[in-house]
Amino acid sequence: MQVEVDLVIKMIGMIIIGALIGAVTNHLAIRMLFRPLEAKYIGKYRIPFTPGLIPKRRDELAANLGRTVVKHLLTPEGISKRLQQPIVYEAITRMIQQEVQKWTRSTKTIREIAERFVANPEGKLQQQIEQRIDQELESMAVAIKTARLTEVLGEGGTTKIKMAIPGMVEALLHQTEQYFDSPAGKMKLEETVAQFIQSKLGGGMFGMLLANVNIVEMIQPELKRVIQGKSTHQFISEMVEQEVHTLLERTVGSLLEPETERQIVERMKSEIVTRIPLAALLDTPLHEFLEPLEVRISQEMVPMLSKQMVNRLIEQVEQIMATLDLETIVREEVDLLDTAYLEEIVLSISRREFRAITWLGGLLGGLIGMIQAILLIV
Repeated sequence: MQVEVDLVIKMIGMIIIGALIGAVTNHLAIRMLFRPLEAKYIGKYRIPFTPGLIPKRRDELAANLGRTVVKHLLTPEGISKRLQQPIVYEAITRMIQQEVQKWTRSTKTIREIAERFVANPEGKLQQQIEQRIDQELESMAVAIKTARLTEVLGEGGTTKIKMAIPGMVEALLHQTEQYFDSPAGKMKLEETVAQFIQSKLGGGMFGMLLANVNIVEMIQPELKRVIQGKSTHQFISEMVEQEVHTLLERTVGSLLEPETERQIVERMKSEIVTRIPLAALLDTPLHEFLEPLEVRISQEMVPMLSKQMVNRLIEQVEQIMATLDLETIVREEVDLLDTAYLEEIVLSISRREFRAITWLGGLLGGLIGMIQAILLIV
C-alpha cells in the first residue's frame, strides 16, 4: 500500500516538474527574444545569448521590416487603388474648400498678408511697378521710333488726316482772304507796296507818281480773285497733300528731339503710376476681392482641382514613393525606437499568444512527465 502511494506521489511530482520545466523553458525563450537589452560580460568574455535576439539583430530586423513594408504593404498599386476611392477625393475637396473659405472670408488686408513675407511691401511693389513701366515704355519707344508715322497712326488715322486736307486748305484760304480784307491786312499790303516802290523805283518821278496812286485798292480785288480761284485751291491742296505725305512717311524718331522723347516717357510714366491706386488696393480687405468668387471657386474650381490633384498623385505615386524612400524611413524609425518600448509593442499585441505558448510548454512538459511516470511503472 505504501509503495502505491509513493508511486502516485512520484508520478504526480514528475508531471508537475515536467510542466514547470516546459512552462519555464518557453517563458525564458520568449523573454530571451528581448532580454537582456544589452550584452553582458564576465571580464572580457561575453555571456552567450546576450543581448536578446531582437536587440542583437535589431538592424537586420529594421532592414527586413522596411523591405517588407515597401514590397508587400505600402505598394504603389495599393496606394493608387486607395487614392481612387471616392472618400479620398471628397476629403481632399473638403480640405481645399475649407482653406479657400479662410481666404475668401478673411478680414485681413492684402498689406497685412504681404507684410508676413516682405518688409515694406508697398515701397517694393511701387519700385517694381516703376521698373516694369520703365522697361515697357523703353521697349515701346524703341519700337515706335523706328516705325513710320503712317504705321503708328494706322490706316484709319492716316485716312482721317488725308480727308481733313481739303477742309484745312479751304480754311487756310478763307482765313487768308479775311486777313487781306481786314485793316491789318490792308496795312500790311500798303507797307509791302511802299517797300517795293522804294526799293525798285527809289524816289524818282515815277516813284512819286505811283506813291500818289492807291495801288492797294487795285491789288486787293485781284489778290482776292486769285485766292478764290480753283487753280490756287488745287495748287495749295496738292502742295499740302505732298507735304503731309512726306511727313507721314517719316519715322517717329526723326520728328522727336531726345529731350522731347524723355519728357513724353516721363509724363506717361507719371500718369500710369498716378492712376494705380496701390495704397488703396493694399489696404482693401481680402474678402472684398474673393468673397464674390467664393461660390464659383468652391463649387466649380475646387472639385476640378481636387480631381486633377488625385489623378496627378496616382500618375506620380511610384516616383513619389521612390523619392520618399519609405524603406529607409521605416528602417530609421525602427532604429530610433527604444528596445524596451519595442518589446512593449510586441507584447501588447501578442501577450495572450505568448501566455498560451507558456501554458502549452507547461502542458507538453506535464505530458512528457506523465509518459516518463508510466514508463517508470512499466
